[in-house]
Amino acid sequence: MVDPTYIERRLAATITVVLLAVALTVQVGLNGQVLFAPAGGSRTELVVYGFLAVLGGVSAVALYVRGRVPGVVRWPGVVALLGCSVALSADLSDALWPRHWSIGLIGWYGLVLLYDLAIGWVVALLLAHSAIVGWPVLVHGTAAETADMAVALVSVAGFQVGVALSARLVRSIARRASRAALAEERQRIRDEEAAAAARNHERRYADLRPTTIPLLAGLADGSLDPRADDVRRRCAVEAARMRRLLSEGHGEGVTDRLAHELGAIVDIAERHGASVHLTVRGTPGDVPEHVRRDLLAPISEALVTARSPARVTVLHAPDQVRVSARCAAPELPITPPEQGEVSLVESVADGQVWLETSWRSR
Repeated sequence: MVDPTYIERRLAATITVVLLAVALTVQVGLNGQVLFAPAGGSRTELVVYGFLAVLGGVSAVALYVRGRVPGVVRWPGVVALLGCSVALSADLSDALWPRHWSIGLIGWYGLVLLYDLAIGWVVALLLAHSAIVGWPVLVHGTAAETADMAVALVSVAGFQVGVALSARLVRSIARRASRAALAEERQRIRDEEAAAAARNHERRYADLRPTTIPLLAGLADGSLDPRADDVRRRCAVEAARMRRLLSEGHGEGVTDRLAHELGAIVDIAERHGASVHLTVRGTPGDVPEHVRRDLLAPISEALVTARSPARVTVLHAPDQVRVSARCAAPELPITPPEQGEVSLVESVADGQVWLETSWRSR
């Protein structure tokens, strides 16, 4: 199943990359003269400009490696951005601030660092940045300078808040799309499980149709005498087969499904008067369903018709599974496995039968 947050995480990473591209474009494309012009800026401006370039490079590496900006980069970066605001606020004259490149650039880097957090963090950073750079102009600048500064801060910070809100709206849409995809995937799995259960029921019915249905029909129309020994033996065999098939559907979470299905057969045999001692050895492996059916079918026919003590052993080897049984020899012949994957060895002596079915996994 696809991780339900995958779409959201990928889209968040993509939007953060776009925000970083905007910040780098503003810094290099629109304000590159700070670094390259002969008198592009003061020493403080050059230091801040260089730090912002380094922060952009570190953020780009973090996004490439981890798909997001980690906390070890985010919070020191936020503190450093505010430090840049303080340094520039103390260095620049009031007349330069309304059109200075750092007003918007620091905010764009703040969006890169804080985008995947609550919108309140972005607003708090932009308000703090605006207060730091706007306070000196408000206190010492003229009315015209103050008005220009207010317009610059509101327009730039307002636009950046709008971008942050739009980006988070897109992320919210991605979150809902992820949840819808998860619900669709769960529904598809439920439909597949229901279809598999229906096919399993059809398969079990098909397994019972050749032998169980005629037996029930004969008992119903009176052509078979339920008091006859052979009819009672047939009923015992079919009851064990039905019990084994039912146990296949209730073996989820069972470590050894072969022993689980064999236990259902032993239960039927004990109800018919046999005393069965079951031993399981070795570490259970993955045994296919049709193999389990062929391994247990001959053992089932011998056990459910036995009226004397019986011993059954299941041996799990690394490359082989063997099931053996020793009990009174049944009057009806043992039906061999239907497929060639499972071999059957049968030996009868002194009224006792020894059976062994085996299957090699590789």
